Amino acid sequence: MLRVVRTPEGEALLDEAGRQSGRGAYVCPEPLCVTLCLKKRLLEKSLKCEIPEQVKDRLKELAHVSESDLAAADGALMDDVKSTLSLARRAGELVIGQDRVLDALSAGQLLLVLLTHDHSETLARSLASREADTRVLTEVSRLELGHLLGLRQAQIVALPAKSGFAKKLMELLPEEGGNAVE
Repeated sequence: MLRVVRTPEGEALLDEAGRQSGRGAYVCPEPLCVTLCLKKRLLEKSLKCEIPEQVKDRLKELAHVSESDLAAADGALMDDVKSTLSLARRAGELVIGQDRVLDALSAGQLLLVLLTHDHSETLARSLASREADTRVLTEVSRLELGHLLGLRQAQIVALPAKSGFAKKLMELLPEEGGNAVE
């Protein structure tokens, strides 16, 4: 197991000897485990501090993470996102379609809004004027999202911001600028 520790001073370090004092978190040394851990920001959440790039790079080096591992992790993350959206639809929590999402936002509902990468600019401007928490799924098209939801196509879906499904999606999606959001 690989150990990352937050020292009493609040600094995150890779503890290769396993003896550093502080709050520790363990990561399986398999390439896919390390990759998913870093993409989901699990160390940051567990240790409640930022993990320096040099620590992330050393973890990747120790686990022998390759480009194919990074691609596999991206695919696994998007599968998790799609699965969560599908479950939210079945649970009746997913708001689907431009009119329904915009009406819900106008009614004052706090929503996590997800757009496909091929969404319209008019829709993006409309959402920006409402200051909605919006994420763009850069690997999902209108047709893919529609197919996932049993529709012909869909460019926008939303979830109540405080729902368990929204929280799960926020855990799965990396910070702004990552592979899954723009």
